Amino acid sequence: MNKPPSPSNPHTTTTPWLISALLIAIIFAVLVFVSNWAEPSWLALPVANGMEETAVSATVDQANCRYGIAAIGADHVPWVDTLGTGWYLSFQAAPFTQTPQNGAEFVHVIRVSEDKHPTEALAQFSTFPALTNGGLGALIDANPGALWLVGNEQDVSEVQDDMRPSVYARSYHTVYNFIKQRDPSAQVGIGGLSMMTPGRLQYLELVWDAYVGYFNQPMPVDVWNFHLYILSEIRPWDGGNSDGRVAVGTDPALAKKAPLNANPALCSQADVYCRAEHDSLPIFKEQVVALRTWMKAHGEQNKPLILSEYSQLYPFVDYDDPVNPTQCFLQDENGKCFTEARVNAFMNATFDYLETAVDPNIGYPNDNYRLVQQWLWFSLLVPPEHSGGSSNLLKQNYTSFAPGSIGAFTGVGLNMDTQIFRHALAVNLKASRAYAAIATTDPISGTATATLTADFYNNGNSTITDPFLVTFFKDPALTQVIGSQTIDPNLRGCARHTYQATTTWPDLTPGTYRYWAKIDSTHAINESKSDNVVQGVVLIDPESVYLPLVTRP
Repeated sequence: MNKPPSPSNPHTTTTPWLISALLIAIIFAVLVFVSNWAEPSWLALPVANGMEETAVSATVDQANCRYGIAAIGADHVPWVDTLGTGWYLSFQAAPFTQTPQNGAEFVHVIRVSEDKHPTEALAQFSTFPALTNGGLGALIDANPGALWLVGNEQDVSEVQDDMRPSVYARSYHTVYNFIKQRDPSAQVGIGGLSMMTPGRLQYLELVWDAYVGYFNQPMPVDVWNFHLYILSEIRPWDGGNSDGRVAVGTDPALAKKAPLNANPALCSQADVYCRAEHDSLPIFKEQVVALRTWMKAHGEQNKPLILSEYSQLYPFVDYDDPVNPTQCFLQDENGKCFTEARVNAFMNATFDYLETAVDPNIGYPNDNYRLVQQWLWFSLLVPPEHSGGSSNLLKQNYTSFAPGSIGAFTGVGLNMDTQIFRHALAVNLKASRAYAAIATTDPISGTATATLTADFYNNGNSTITDPFLVTFFKDPALTQVIGSQTIDPNLRGCARHTYQATTTWPDLTPGTYRYWAKIDSTHAINESKSDNVVQGVVLIDPESVYLPLVTRP
């Protein structure tokens, strides 16, 4: 995401074409968005002294699925390994030819846009890649079981995917079905809205309602997804868009206001977002809870939620001192710059929150009620004057280092490396569901064979690569074996993927039976066994077992 901050005074009425040539060049660079990230010339951004000694070395066989990064260039991929991140994206659908050695997952982003005439919207849409055999179809075939996000900030006008809610609902339906028809194992998620303000939640509600209205069913979402930025949406003095823009097709009265005259005294007002609050942890938490609360209200609590983009967007350039600046190009209402230390403090606070945020009332049950399953930092590298430049993980001259070299990290990159490796890698198998099995007896033998099925997850933070057994039992003491299945795939963590085991139970006569499934029944995997057992039921000839009760009048 690349959002357009204006100069240090966020409420100046001076138009860009009246500013000096130098400021015009800087503002234009800030206004350039991620889709054009490589076009402006790149400027060097100093890194605070003394940071490199704190670096933690990485190994390519480690990947923590909780943490992700935006790797916008193909030559950024080696640093996915160095950081130990478990997923990455490039805001495009096609993965890079080079892939991380640590098995990190590439998340595909299908871009969508509303077709428009110069004077009006046409209520039609386009996708990139095209929904053809040679376009998106070929990518789906080559990446079975992948996660596909439909759109990128479709709530943001002009500079991102820019779609009215009703049009996005139809585009999602079309793309979702195109994917699922080619690969039923694929996961599909919505494109990330830029934040979770009341206006953005209205956008989401309008999409949901439009989908139900068009297709007479709830919107089918495998993975919920959002971005999280703290940006004012409207200028109250003239009704124009502020840094974050009013969500497309929503009520401007819901939009978060920029503070009039950059007055810091207004920052405490509930309907105001100040630039000084861009790194507010309380507001960050508020937005996470708001989306999870919305999900529960719409029957979606039992779905994973990923935060596919966040960081500090306001750039840190044209400063007089890299550590203790008294001036810089863009300052908040308190005159503070978005320094490396400020970005690191925000990163540390939000990582700690995301690692620990749990709520049994609204969290995801299969991930021990965590609120967010995975999160992604923006970005490995954009030009320093761009939105997100202050959050860069790589130095501008990263190509002068060996691919993957820790020496290429900025102070923010070194900090992220340290933060990720604070958390030990672990796996945990969790039994989720045992299905009811129904079978009918053979008229000759008088018996039936039932197929037993159990779902389970890996809600640890790393991938299980070793085989293990799932065993089905007749008794709660787990002593009478029905059958077992060996599970031998790579089981990704973070509870985003459902895995399944089956066996058969032969020679059953009419009646009701209970069964128990134990995941990793021989304790081959080093993980907690406290949540590995689930119970199911078998009905043989249920029409004869459960006869209707008829009473006399």
